[in-house]
Amino acid sequence: MNRAADILVASLIQHDIDRVFCVPGESYLSVLDAMVDAADLQVVTARHEGGAGFMAVADAKLSGRTAVAFVSRGPGAMNAAIAVHTAQQDAVPMILFVGQVERPHLGMNAFQEVDHARLFAPMCKWTAEVHDPARLADIVATAFHRARAGTPGPVVISLPEDMLEETVAEAPVPVRGPTRAAAATSDIEALRKQIAAARRPLIVAGGLLQTEAGRSALLRVAEGFGLPVAAAVRQIDVIDNDHPNYAGHMGYGAPGALIAALSQSDLVLAVGARLGDVTSQGYSFPAAPCPAQPVVQVWPDAAELGSFRDLALGIAADPVEVLSQLAAVAPEAPRRAHLDWCHDLHAGALRLRQWDGPAEAEDGVVFGAFVRAVDAMLADDAIIASDAGNFGAWVQKAIRFGGNRRMLGPCSGAMGFGVPAAVAASLRFPGRQVIGFAGDGGMLMTGNELATAMQYGASPILVVSDNGSYGTIRMHQEKTFPNRLAMTDLKNPDFRAWGESFGALAFQINRADEIRPTLQEALSARRPVFISVRTSLEYISPNSTISQLAKRG
Repeated sequence: MNRAADILVASLIQHDIDRVFCVPGESYLSVLDAMVDAADLQVVTARHEGGAGFMAVADAKLSGRTAVAFVSRGPGAMNAAIAVHTAQQDAVPMILFVGQVERPHLGMNAFQEVDHARLFAPMCKWTAEVHDPARLADIVATAFHRARAGTPGPVVISLPEDMLEETVAEAPVPVRGPTRAAAATSDIEALRKQIAAARRPLIVAGGLLQTEAGRSALLRVAEGFGLPVAAAVRQIDVIDNDHPNYAGHMGYGAPGALIAALSQSDLVLAVGARLGDVTSQGYSFPAAPCPAQPVVQVWPDAAELGSFRDLALGIAADPVEVLSQLAAVAPEAPRRAHLDWCHDLHAGALRLRQWDGPAEAEDGVVFGAFVRAVDAMLADDAIIASDAGNFGAWVQKAIRFGGNRRMLGPCSGAMGFGVPAAVAASLRFPGRQVIGFAGDGGMLMTGNELATAMQYGASPILVVSDNGSYGTIRMHQEKTFPNRLAMTDLKNPDFRAWGESFGALAFQINRADEIRPTLQEALSARRPVFISVRTSLEYISPNSTISQLAKRG
């Protein structure tokens, strides 16, 4: 006989989970106790439930496993909601286990009681509350299946405290087998003919290709057919940015020149990409509901295909399987027209990477100068985590991604992701360089997870762009309400001293000539590093300055 809590931990291990993230709570004490004896499971204690959830999501993106986090009821669940929303927006499989009040007290407004099923249902694939401990293992197996099947996403399981303490008869721990659908042969043949007939076909590659198998299959199709590949939002690393088939990144505020060039396509093949408002630049390309060119979308969930955009063909199947099938029918050699189209788009993408502005301004270092130095000095297998914010435009413009370099960033645009993601990446790949970027707004949301890095031996390099402003909102204010700026100025701490207080090796950069020597020391430190860059607010993005925005406004 085992406690239900012991069965739960055994189920996680049976599902190939080797690391979970948590903030401990009294509502699942018996699970914490069961984890003490689980030698095959590392439990990482975070300092905030949002940080724990972000770490789990980042770890899932890197490992290919399902994200798993544990939090306590009520306040813990509310704090973790930001990570659940990110998992939904980013199509990342995740299970959030939430402690709950005892079963006899349910519905009585007990201490910290929340109806977790009702709370999370709008953003989850499935929610369940386990009342019968004999069903716990089966519900966990269903949760893993639901999180991964179709469109990957979050599942929330509520665990009443008293249920976890009950004993359960010995029984096998169930694990559902994987499900993976291939396309019909007729669909692959139809797609092959459409590509052959098009002069300017384009692949838009999304997050469901972010595995070794997915990136490999994408490259085989791109090279076999001579197709340019544009990366969907936050998927800039899905193909090597120096590869001749790379056509640019359809991210937040993508340059108009890039979208104008991509819009010349006469066939769009969206593979593992949702084609939401950011990737499609406000549903302008491919337009919705009526795109200007035929659109073929490959996504594992038929319900999402054609739901808000007319499609020439929708294939409800595993995108990696479909690419593998398509690669098998590639022509002996790509069409010359396709290769020329690839060449033109790649040349345009390389031009857009260039920036010849100053390294410094009167109000600080131009962040692009720092990021360019990072790109030149980072290893080819480095992992780059980025928070949400305007500083991220410099990261995505100046750093070369793809190949073995990975990018971690939230499609949800959630501030606070950068530091937890960098910590999780360093734990998962301790031998690789990991650098995490955040603005001064996002840094003080979850920068406390630097303490988690210190506790568990992670060694990320954390960088804060300190311009004293919520920069993205300031930019929109300049555009929309000129001369009526409010609520975006920030009074920041001494970030170098703040980083040192955790025990990190900390630096302050105030001038451009300090960038390279600081990075040299940081990259050789092999311990947690914190770098504060006093950043120019005037040079708020690669595409515009505050002064230019004010004039336009």
